[in-house]
Amino acid sequence: MTAAALHALNRLSDTAISTDPFPHLVVPDFLPADLYARACAQWPDAAAFGVLQPDELPSRHQVPLTESWLARCDGERAAVWRDVRDCLFNPGIVAAMAERFPQVRDKLGWVDAPPVPNMRIIEDHTGHAMLPHTDIEVTMFSMLLYMPADGGLPDPQASHLGTALYRPRDPDFRGRGVDRYRRADFDLVAQAPYRPNHLLAYAPSDRSFHGVEPVAAPCERRLLIAFAVVESRPPSRRGAV
Repeated sequence: MTAAALHALNRLSDTAISTDPFPHLVVPDFLPADLYARACAQWPDAAAFGVLQPDELPSRHQVPLTESWLARCDGERAAVWRDVRDCLFNPGIVAAMAERFPQVRDKLGWVDAPPVPNMRIIEDHTGHAMLPHTDIEVTMFSMLLYMPADGGLPDPQASHLGTALYRPRDPDFRGRGVDRYRRADFDLVAQAPYRPNHLLAYAPSDRSFHGVEPVAAPCERRLLIAFAVVESRPPSRRGAV
């Protein structure tokens, strides 16, 4: 494990879990400061971004952080983003998330193959919003690394850009799969701090309702999203149509 990856693992392991409205971590200074600065300096060019869901999320622009994209980058950019990728996803991170979150530990017991990363460099522009959802069955754990341009935004503006964490008004309500729900049926409990090098991490459950509140003011929200993806249905549900 590289020194950078060990730094990230220690930051993740040392951060206390917040439980309201569902268990999650907010990890300041997740990457080593020098690696974070290099990643910001090597942010992809505008031409690299594409709208991957034009019907549902027309204001979300993404660069999939894949080996094929890295192979097209110059040497410095490719090296930096490989280092960032390896900090967010490696066997130590998987083990640490399994230790912190029972859902991850349970899902590891249901699958025959280890999780694989699905990473995307994101720019969200004015008008982007996402309704409450859980991602319970498609993801073992999720990590969102906030990477504001120019060192971040003043607190009153930045508070509107962090990932929204919701509680259903019906205490018995449970989420399913990737279904999205009416914002009116939820209370906004908190928003993760949209600050440089802050990481939001959680393990999806049927109560991990999160989304993005609509932002009317001109803005650009930059972040890296990393999903650990697995076939996660418990044995009793495998084979179901």
